[in-house]
Amino acid sequence: MWTAVAAASLCLLARNAPAQSMLELRGADTKYRYVDWNYTFRSSLVADMFYIGVPGSNEFNLGGGYAFKRGRLLLTPLAYAVLGKEESQRGVKLAVLVSYERDGWKLLSFLGHYIPATGAVRSYQVLDTLDLTRTFGKRWEAGIQTGFFHSEGTWNPQTGPLLKLNDSHGAWAVSYRFGPQNEFRAGRVLTF
Repeated sequence: MWTAVAAASLCLLARNAPAQSMLELRGADTKYRYVDWNYTFRSSLVADMFYIGVPGSNEFNLGGGYAFKRGRLLLTPLAYAVLGKEESQRGVKLAVLVSYERDGWKLLSFLGHYIPATGAVRSYQVLDTLDLTRTFGKRWEAGIQTGFFHSEGTWNPQTGPLLKLNDSHGAWAVSYRFGPQNEFRAGRVLTF
């Protein structure tokens, strides 16, 4: 819960700075669903909250961090308070968001580690996702998307092709990931 208090305090301290908001929506044929809203202040503070759901798990994450930029690399360490609907889940998630662009290549990744405080949900690690794309034309990107969920020695890796269409509001994305459970995924990112 200290993470939520710290993130709220950071938001209040930087509330007058011009900033950028981002809204991301994802869904998949595996009943995976994801909604994320984040706000990056001019001071590089980041407030973030997201919902992620899969069959048997509905999790709300509230937190924030700070974006460090060096050249084309953007590295954002994040901390979240985690509340789950099932199993009385409560805990903390430590994560890092990485973004890098160079010569038409783009890398975007989110890696997280969940630490339980109460409830029956065990510690886990998640890579959701690592996207490596190459731009072509003025608005398209094609590449590979990979990710995993790891808990108690069990891995669920998925990797497959990714296609993105960028527009003035953000991007559309579709991927088909192969692994123990194949998954068709579609998403939309809006920036404002």
